[in-house]
Amino acid sequence: LKCEDVIEAYIDRISVVEPYINATVERSIDVALKEAREVDSLIASGKYTKEQLAAEKPLLGVPFSVKLFLNVKVVALKQVLCLIGYLNTAGCRCFENMRATNDAECVRLFKEAGAIVIATTNVPEFGMNTETVNYLHGRTKNPYDTNRGCGGSSGGESSLIGAGGSVIGLGNDILGSVRIPTHFCGIYGHKSTHDLVPNKGTCPPDRFEKMQGAYNILEAGPMCRYAEDLITTMRVLAVGDEEIRRKIGQPVDFKKLKVLYLTEIGMYLMCPIRKDLTEAMKNVGSYFSTRYGVEYKEIKLPFLRKVTKCFISELQQLIPNASSGFLDGIGRPLNKKWDLIKSVFGKSVLSFNINMIMNFADFPLVYRKSENSYYNKMWQEVVQCFDDLLDENTVLLLPSFPTTALYHHEMIFYCLPCCPYAGLFNLLGLPATQCQIGYDSEGLPYGVQIIGRKNNDNLTISCAVELEKAFGGWRSPGKV
Repeated sequence: LKCEDVIEAYIDRISVVEPYINATVERSIDVALKEAREVDSLIASGKYTKEQLAAEKPLLGVPFSVKLFLNVKVVALKQVLCLIGYLNTAGCRCFENMRATNDAECVRLFKEAGAIVIATTNVPEFGMNTETVNYLHGRTKNPYDTNRGCGGSSGGESSLIGAGGSVIGLGNDILGSVRIPTHFCGIYGHKSTHDLVPNKGTCPPDRFEKMQGAYNILEAGPMCRYAEDLITTMRVLAVGDEEIRRKIGQPVDFKKLKVLYLTEIGMYLMCPIRKDLTEAMKNVGSYFSTRYGVEYKEIKLPFLRKVTKCFISELQQLIPNASSGFLDGIGRPLNKKWDLIKSVFGKSVLSFNINMIMNFADFPLVYRKSENSYYNKMWQEVVQCFDDLLDENTVLLLPSFPTTALYHHEMIFYCLPCCPYAGLFNLLGLPATQCQIGYDSEGLPYGVQIIGRKNNDNLTISCAVELEKAFGGWRSPGKV
């Protein structure tokens, strides 16, 4: 089997599924096939042994897709000389014609490891939504039920991989942007310990760097159809700490494992976890207990009830900084309240959802800037509580989202009440691996996120690999 055959197979698969799911923004077929032929020539030359290729190019010839929020440069062919890079729109009309001029760091690492870009994938406008829809590229659908959403903001990525149109991909996670869509689409994703994977190159170019605070909770990371691919991809990506990188893929003694799970976070205004998802967590704990004789138990964290406003405070300090970085591209001052009114009638360059989110940051009944110091002190206490809870052999189970995939337009009501299930661990900087576990009575996939102590990424990923063997992992939504 040649690399060119593999790339052609995935290009063909995308052509089959794309009319149903609308996951991709751009495909560079000629460039991908050219790179595949170069891989075949390299292998045929005998210049490197298999062992050398495995060590130096662990992703050689592997097709991958990339979330639209990550810069991707194109090596132009004669047929596509007009392209210097893939579109870099962030799903917003004010960046409609913007293209990347270089690769994001994580994209560069994948390319240097030998992987081949086959497509970029859709995102919500500015990434500020858990449903992937925007004015420029339309609505992306769930491969298991096209009447439902695929999550966000890495929704196009998860939909394409879940549909079999890609095998690995790159997303980035801010408040669950990798874990929620992978939960909805039945695949695997990893949000690393903070700063383990480089974030540089998030689009739009030169704007994300201006968003003070956003980098503190943003993590680029892999999204994969198979859990074991998280090991290979994270070995490529985890350049922020060589010690952690070396540990990834090392054997774990599951007999020392301690499994904790939460059936509720306890924060005010939160949506409850659906019963079958609670049972899934218990089944995971039961599996480890039966197979390895380890302890598993439900825990309560009553201190989280006190930090609802603290969590909102963190978000509301982030939103103005994040949105201002994007809004530099509009080219005019933005009156948030007036633009909200205009968006109701479709007259704003921004959607109604984005205008609502930006105005949320100024809502005084929820949040007061004068209380920031109090909230920040309380947040440090939360960080310490989780540090005490999680040791080197302990994982915490919690769904990334309390339901399976919702119907289109429903997510607007669930976004904020469900945000802390995944977003809490961005703010804490802890590693969290989304693991596919099963399917509900309607055939919709669901999973569980496995959270570990800071720098303990290998444990959460290893648990996902073990659970894939036990529960079966990804299942195609249709004939392949």
